[in-house]
Amino acid sequence: MIDVQLQKLITDNINDNLANIDAKDDVYQALSYAINNGGKRIRPLLLLSLLNDLHIDINKGLNVACAIEMIHTYSLIHDDLPAMDDDDYRRGKLTVHKKFNEAIAILAGDALLTEAFKVSIDPLLTDKQNIKIIKELTHLSGINGMIYGQELDLRYEGQDLNEEQIIDIHNYKTGKMISLPLICAAIIADREELIPNLRDVGSKLGLAFQIQDDVFDISGSLIQTGKTQGSDLKNNKMTYAILKGEEEAIKTYQELFNDIMMKIKSLNLKDNHLLSLVDFISNRTF
Repeated sequence: MIDVQLQKLITDNINDNLANIDAKDDVYQALSYAINNGGKRIRPLLLLSLLNDLHIDINKGLNVACAIEMIHTYSLIHDDLPAMDDDDYRRGKLTVHKKFNEAIAILAGDALLTEAFKVSIDPLLTDKQNIKIIKELTHLSGINGMIYGQELDLRYEGQDLNEEQIIDIHNYKTGKMISLPLICAAIIADREELIPNLRDVGSKLGLAFQIQDDVFDISGSLIQTGKTQGSDLKNNKMTYAILKGEEEAIKTYQELFNDIMMKIKSLNLKDNHLLSLVDFISNRTF
C-alpha cells in the first residue's frame, strides 16, 4: 500500500526546495504545475521504503528521493511534447505544453532536471556517497539510461518490433529510473553488496510497470488513466500489449511481479515496506 504520510513528506520537500528559485514567472509556474499534478511518487517511495527496511533514517535519503521525482517529472513533460508522444492530458489534467506553451514546457523540464542535481547533494551524506549518487543519477537518467530508451522509442515508431526489442525499450526508458532509487538507497545505507540484486528487481519492476501501462493504454479511459486512450496506437508504437495481446500481457506482468516479490524476500530485509509498496504497484488498476 501507499504510505500517504511519506507521499506528503516528499511533495512538501520538493516544493520547499523549489521555493528557493528566485524567478517565479512562467517557467516556475509550469514546473510547479507539473510537480503537483497528482503523481503517486512511486520512485521516491521505493527509495524511502527500502531505507525503512534497512533501518536507516529516511531523512538521509529524502533529498535524493525528491531529486529522482524531479527528474522523472521533467521526463514526463518532455515525453508529452508534440515532437515526442504529443499527448494532451497527463493524470487527467492538461499537459504542460497545453496548459502553458511548448517553449515554456521545454524550459520547465530543463529547469527540473538541473535543479534536481542541486537538490540531490545532501549534507547528511558523506562526500563519497554524494558523488556516487550523482554518478548514478547521471548514468541511469541520461544517454546510457532513460534518454536512450526515449531515443529507441522514437526510432521504432511505426515499425513492427519483436519481444526482445520492446523489452529493450522498456528496460532503458522505464527500468533504469525504477532501479535508480533502489541503488541510491543501498549507497545511502552503505549496503552496496545489495546493488546487483536491486538492479534486477528494478529492471523487472520497470518492465512489469510498463506492461501494465501498455494494457491500460488499450483498455483504460481518460477518467481511469488520466491519459487519452489509444495514445500508443495513435503514435504507431508497438507495445508488449499490442504484440502479445491484452490477456498474455496481463499474465506476463503478473509473473514478473511474482518474481520480484521472491527476489525482495531473498534479500532478508528487516521489515516489509518495500514488499508492501511493490504489492500495491502490482494491484494498481490505472
